[in-house]
Amino acid sequence: MTLGSQLPSLVEAVELCEGRIDPAIQAAAQTTLEKAGVRLSMSPDVTVIALAGATGAGKSTLFNALSRTALAQPGVRRPMTTDAMAITFGQSDTSALLDWLKIPRRHVIANEELAGIVLLDLADFDSVVSEHREEFDRLLEVVDQVLWVVDPQKYADAVLHERYLRRYATHQEVMTFVLNHVDKLVADELKAIEKDFSRLLVEDGLSKPTIFAVSAATDWGIDKLRTHLAGIASTKQAHLKRLEADMRTHGVSLQTQVGPRPAGTIGKKEAALVLDGCLQAAGVDEIVDAVQVSYTQHGRSATGLPWLAWTKKFRVDPLKRLHLDQFAGKKKKKAIEAPHLERTSRLAHPVAQAQIDTVLRTVSEEATSQLPKQWATVVGQLVKDQKTKLPDVLDQAVINADLGLNEGHGWWKIIRFFQWVFFVVVLLGLGWLILNFAMTSFLGFPDFVAPRFGNLPWPTWMVLGGLVLGFVLAMVSRLGVFMGAKAASAKARKRLRSALEVVATEQIIDPINQELQRHDTARQILADVLA
Repeated sequence: MTLGSQLPSLVEAVELCEGRIDPAIQAAAQTTLEKAGVRLSMSPDVTVIALAGATGAGKSTLFNALSRTALAQPGVRRPMTTDAMAITFGQSDTSALLDWLKIPRRHVIANEELAGIVLLDLADFDSVVSEHREEFDRLLEVVDQVLWVVDPQKYADAVLHERYLRRYATHQEVMTFVLNHVDKLVADELKAIEKDFSRLLVEDGLSKPTIFAVSAATDWGIDKLRTHLAGIASTKQAHLKRLEADMRTHGVSLQTQVGPRPAGTIGKKEAALVLDGCLQAAGVDEIVDAVQVSYTQHGRSATGLPWLAWTKKFRVDPLKRLHLDQFAGKKKKKAIEAPHLERTSRLAHPVAQAQIDTVLRTVSEEATSQLPKQWATVVGQLVKDQKTKLPDVLDQAVINADLGLNEGHGWWKIIRFFQWVFFVVVLLGLGWLILNFAMTSFLGFPDFVAPRFGNLPWPTWMVLGGLVLGFVLAMVSRLGVFMGAKAASAKARKRLRSALEVVATEQIIDPINQELQRHDTARQILADVLA
């Protein structure tokens, strides 16, 4: 992957990891990305090379030897300042670049041999002055190429190897090592030191270190080193290699934080577990039972004997107690409009709360089993936050769910019509009999002979027929009401399950899956960057 594609990819990965990894690692990556964006926009044809080393390594002498100047003041005559000094070789305008690097002391030399190079003389990394060390560390983070200058007597310096070289082992391509003061060594000593120094660098993680032996005081080996630097500048790739090394370093750090394994998504098993928890917490079984009882009560009242309808007021409708009475097109109540109402869901009940807590904890642990600790903590907090919303959301879902209580019982009206017909027939028959009795017993009218059928007069047949037919019709209707109640409860369960499945998906499953997908996206991006 090229730097052009690495940079936006790494920016996306850092954004995805925000708040889910070590803040120091994220901040460092963010700083590097900002640096990369600025560096790519400034003097792409210029290579910034910094001379870095410990006190007494001869950096200033080497700086003068490479530039063929006496600008740097070596030894005790060097000014005690944190300011680095820069020489720009050639005609390139590097003012903006040096402003960004915060280099106040600048010189320009029309030297075509090193054209395209900005050479920096840094403070000593082991200076006793903390400002010097801080300035050194700052510039080390932003230069394109580092020329590590070491003294043959101090090449094994622990500070150099432990604090810097091992840390920047991934930056081998942008580091060159210079053994200075070799004029003080005989050939065998130089060969032994070069071998041992190379061994130490390999142990630091630099598999193929580039080492030059020079004597800045006598100019021995300087031309060869100058040619090497000119070759680096001619490729105009040093700043890109430095940025690529930075990208890789921070990519590895981020990858360590993200973890090696994909998190996946919540599977059907876990999704079903969440849904079952919501069904239990919302009391769906209780609601479905209430639907069956309520349907039965309404059905029997509608299809039963009319003169028994007054007993209805003594029956408690369980759906009313749950604020879910939807018969006869009654307007559904919304929890948000009636906060004083008792909750329809049972999440406030300790048992229901424990049930949903157990379910969500199980699902959360399963979902985060492949996540690093900090990312898993974010998912855990997400689940906790979503759980606090569940009571209200479940109430809304249950109350606003159409339970279908006004469907499938149109036949009740037909039965009611015939029951009233039979009831009217009974009343007419009774009226006829009473009228006949009153007229003959109290008013002295002769007995009115009613038409007869068999041994009984028509009024008697009307009363008996109306009662028997009404009773038979009521008994037959009971069977229909029973079957309808079963169907209504099944329909209510299905619709509640569908409504709560939406809640489980939107409130729990989708948020967790989005977080898991965020992790896996970041992981894949980092894998591609580091491929």
